[in-house]
Amino acid sequence: MHSRTFASLLCLSAIAALAVACGDFGSVDGAPPNGGPPGGPGGPPTTGGKWEGHENTDSCGRTSIEYRIVDEVCAGTDAEDYLEHFRAPIMRDGARIGGRLYAVDATHLWVLDVATPSTPERKALLTGFGQPLAVAAHDGRLLVAAGAEGLVIADVSSPDAPVRIETIATDRPALDVFVDGDRAYVATGAGGLVVVELEGRPSVIGEIPIDGFAAAVAVKDGIAYVAACDALLTVDTASGEVLGETWVDDAVDADGVLLAPAKDVFASDAGVFVAAGRYGAVRIDASDPRAPSVVGNCTLQSEVGFYASGVRAQGDRLFIAGGEWGILPIDLYDPATCTALVIPDPIPAPPTGAVDDGTGDACTTEPPWELVQWQDVWLPPVQAGQDPLQTLPDGDVLYAFGDATRIGMRAVDVRLPEAEDLEKVGRYEEPRLTTAVAASGERVLVLGRHGGVFSRDGASLAREADSPIDARDAQTGAFLDDGRWVLGLAEPARVVAEGGRVVMLGGVSEMIWPGTMAAVGPTVVVSDHLGAVIADLDEGFAFTITSGRTAQLPAAVVGWNDHVIVAAPEWTDAVDIDSIGDATPLAAHEIFGAQDAASVNEWRAGLPRRMLTRTAAGVLELATLGRRAGVAHHLGGGAVIPLELPPGEYVGLSASSDRAYAVSVDRGTYRSQLVTIDIAGGAPRVVAVEAWTGMAAGIAATADGIFVADRDVGVRIYDATADGVGLAAVVALSGADQ
Repeated sequence: MHSRTFASLLCLSAIAALAVACGDFGSVDGAPPNGGPPGGPGGPPTTGGKWEGHENTDSCGRTSIEYRIVDEVCAGTDAEDYLEHFRAPIMRDGARIGGRLYAVDATHLWVLDVATPSTPERKALLTGFGQPLAVAAHDGRLLVAAGAEGLVIADVSSPDAPVRIETIATDRPALDVFVDGDRAYVATGAGGLVVVELEGRPSVIGEIPIDGFAAAVAVKDGIAYVAACDALLTVDTASGEVLGETWVDDAVDADGVLLAPAKDVFASDAGVFVAAGRYGAVRIDASDPRAPSVVGNCTLQSEVGFYASGVRAQGDRLFIAGGEWGILPIDLYDPATCTALVIPDPIPAPPTGAVDDGTGDACTTEPPWELVQWQDVWLPPVQAGQDPLQTLPDGDVLYAFGDATRIGMRAVDVRLPEAEDLEKVGRYEEPRLTTAVAASGERVLVLGRHGGVFSRDGASLAREADSPIDARDAQTGAFLDDGRWVLGLAEPARVVAEGGRVVMLGGVSEMIWPGTMAAVGPTVVVSDHLGAVIADLDEGFAFTITSGRTAQLPAAVVGWNDHVIVAAPEWTDAVDIDSIGDATPLAAHEIFGAQDAASVNEWRAGLPRRMLTRTAAGVLELATLGRRAGVAHHLGGGAVIPLELPPGEYVGLSASSDRAYAVSVDRGTYRSQLVTIDIAGGAPRVVAVEAWTGMAAGIAATADGIFVADRDVGVRIYDATADGVGLAAVVALSGADQ
């Protein structure tokens, strides 16, 4: 994952898509032309950063918006949506009390049993603690820097059921909290420091204004050291007087971007260390608090993935949480530690598309974007990362909080703090128990880590004896009419039919993803860049049918009355391919139009997705692009009825009788939605929306129930009701591994 650096963040290279070509645009198959000044990029930024737009005029005289990655804490602090950037799916901090580790992700409080370091286990996942950004412990209580809600204090006498007992309001958002004795020091950005007396009934006993933005604070021997984004400040905690300040020279570039953000701080006898992005840990000599000075910094000069967001120490080792690079340990007391200021190498600029044609003219009529493999960003990669925003040294173990925002997963690594390579001995990560689901009658095919074929037994699922082991690695699956099941495996791309005669077809398609495979009688249809592959499982051969156009993203497929319908996410319509190979476009789905599909703005706001399912009246098509989503019901004869859906990242669509069901996820808030759609009479309408904490991965509906694959627990089973759905059972599959 660490090789996925700045240039490969987006489906469209963010700066290249805007940049320096002059003249008329050409056309590139599958990519949208430049639709004017775009909105922000839709691809996640690197760990510790966020996107910010800057107006740029290139040498060709074209003015555009150039997007740069800036620090998530210290940039755009006056923006109304400042706090929303912290809801990226990543662990941010934690505190250990007894045998529990309380970790936060700016949305939830995660309670982890860490009594056995090699196997951390989640005991609770809780909301109701504001926007938890940082935590500390005091006298058996948990202190939470809770964003706009200030400082939240929780009673953890019942370790797995913390109770919010006090809320200390702050005028500005609480970003960090540090406990010194019986006092808590809360960094509140432009509000400075808030001092809270913790003994007895907690109460504010002081507010210390500062000239700057208090991002983090540490206290030692009566001096508060404040990481204030563009400065390190020293403050007398007794009087509240700001004693001195210092920071690196030229910390802001010509465009006003802060290159060395002072965002976290640790104070020790060896000096004060400040996390400063690519500048690593900046060492401050604060032996005279009235005249602090920069001594040097510890960074990895040429590593563009190294970005320091947290600094903490234990014994003689300082641990720098370096984002996508990992954790950099240094010796606090080595005389050579951080004793020279090292300027990081600049980040290489993305390709601009400008070429020199030999006449000295660097302007070109080539389209100003770069195509990359859409599959690299369309779904999160499956590999685990080690992208810490913060660490917590705790005796024999070191906890690292993070994982990459761009892969949409939260994790805590458990490491050995004294080992030279910080050997990893354990890991808790956001569950990924299931990845997709299919159903037939009361049989359910579950894909993912605990996958297999199950039979519904009342409120539970019983694993069948011949459950396929390959279900763990499959991307998609389906039941054949004769009871066999079919799996689609991406590496190597093939389909596998089991539950009878076993047939394996290798190299079927490059596009085996959820929703790209459907079973039709004894055959399996898998989408392809040029159309679809028809695999005859009884005869053991496959052939390709063409749609007459190219799909850039993995396309949805469905079989329908000797027809195959293919719908690529970037298209505004679907293609119907009949039994003799003739391809006919269906009516446009009307969720978004050709102009929207050709807009860089829309693609950056959210990559398009497409899903198809059969209904009693026709084919139902789900389409998303940017922040819009909807379904279109194709009724035959060219008739189509569209319906807008709640916005979101949709991951599944299925139908049974006169109802259809769609599920979406919000990775930032760790929430999912089940949308129930009435399709009686052909005109779709939303009749119910149910939300829950967890991550949906797919859905399958039958006459016997609605089955939702939930990465967090296993399978959620619903029964249809008059006004929506009713939750019948939540089946945990964590103990069902083979």
